[in-house]
Amino acid sequence: MKKVSKFVITSFLGASLALIPITENVMNVLDSSQIAQAATTQKKFKDVSDNSYAFEAINELTKRDIISGYHDGSFKPEGTVTRGQFAAFLARSLNLPNADSKFKDLPKSAALYKDVSRAAKVGIIKGDTKGYVKAADKVSRADIAVMIDRAMQVKGKYNETTELSFKDNGSIPAYAMESVKKMTKYGIIQGKGNNTFAPTEYADRAVSAVFVHRMVSIMEGKMDTPNPEKPSTGDKPDYHSWSYEKMVQEIGLHTLLLRDWATGEIKEYNVTKYVYDIYQEQTPDKTQPHPSERLKTRLEGLSYNDSAMYPQGEIIAYNGKALKDSAIWSDERVAAYPSRQQVGEVMPTHPKQNGQFLIDVYTFRPDFVTFKKDKLELGNLGETPVPHNDNDYIMNLKGLFAQASGVKVVNGGAEISYGQNKITLKNGSKTMIVNGKQTELTAPATVKNGQYYAPVREVAAALGLSTRKVVQGVGYYKYDRATDKINFGYKLEIANFDLPLKAGVWK
Repeated sequence: MKKVSKFVITSFLGASLALIPITENVMNVLDSSQIAQAATTQKKFKDVSDNSYAFEAINELTKRDIISGYHDGSFKPEGTVTRGQFAAFLARSLNLPNADSKFKDLPKSAALYKDVSRAAKVGIIKGDTKGYVKAADKVSRADIAVMIDRAMQVKGKYNETTELSFKDNGSIPAYAMESVKKMTKYGIIQGKGNNTFAPTEYADRAVSAVFVHRMVSIMEGKMDTPNPEKPSTGDKPDYHSWSYEKMVQEIGLHTLLLRDWATGEIKEYNVTKYVYDIYQEQTPDKTQPHPSERLKTRLEGLSYNDSAMYPQGEIIAYNGKALKDSAIWSDERVAAYPSRQQVGEVMPTHPKQNGQFLIDVYTFRPDFVTFKKDKLELGNLGETPVPHNDNDYIMNLKGLFAQASGVKVVNGGAEISYGQNKITLKNGSKTMIVNGKQTELTAPATVKNGQYYAPVREVAAALGLSTRKVVQGVGYYKYDRATDKINFGYKLEIANFDLPLKAGVWK
């Protein structure tokens, strides 16, 4: 199973901020419509300790309304930042004048339109040759260096450079090299704890706040020499020196199955390894909290799925159990937010009895999950489901039922049986023989690479299986640049037990 880096998971969490109905413009998922505007007197967040390396930066930028926290009193310091969000931080920092822009993927209704347009007007952020600014893409450390460099030039001349000694100098892209030299000289962006610059990695919210705060301090004459990214005092154990095995011994092994919000692909994420990497990749610091505290904070943040990216970004399971059935699920935490309640209603759970199965398909992706009483199994349709009318999808039948208990698929799906029911399909024909009687599909069955494709809900009904599809309200949508259309992705479930329907949720 493929692994996913901590940057994927933090970006997933950072993107899942609050309920965004799928009828809204797709660009509204970008930023401020999902983030609570912090009061100018806000000084502390419940997840940013006083001894955090980023406390001063977060506190100062919050008071200046450059960056803000969330409705629940958290800052989510480890959430990643998009290109548009970082450009907005810089536009607010410089108090840039209002401006307009004409990027194809940034309509005026987008939450970040004004801030990104202000930054684009003075050249801080730029679009590609096709007119796309990609404001929703995660911002890399290399791009951050370039954007801060451009921002500083707007207000003055900051052109001093220094020679770089990072172990990965060769991986710094040419377009960013001079900017990295400047940022290193001014102490705004420093290397990571292992003496690498890591140009392709993504900065989280805390680190982004530190970078912007340093830029502001330099420009206001409050900072003459580079500040360390992490303090290095205190009498706590040096968790940086722990081996991975020691980390597992101390806090246990914790794994997630999730969909990467950027691609929708199902991947495995090792939370314990994430905690271990935090200490390995940062400057050694004895004031850092015990790994169990970081683990607790991380798991609390993973105990629900918000709807901004669901189900494109989805936490499927924790330690082999469906999230809703797992030890980290919290009814209390979910009940506090309507968006979490709505998503909670459509999240899959394990069947209650042996022999039962629940197939959970996300219609934008070929990979899916089959849940059974005590386990879950991954499957792959080979191709993304194809929408067929408002309620059904054309899918690879052999792939779909591969892990379904009791379902027998013969000749690539030409014959499928379950219990007392048997269907027969013919390539290129709408005719479906069900228990010896002829009926008609609404679309012909087709064969690709020896496997049958047909409207899956019609086939499932003929086999006596139960199906349901999420109705409009909880779904993910994508803007297709080629067709200039917004397409919707939903959850579709198939089970060998009755699936209850609920008005406004399932149909």
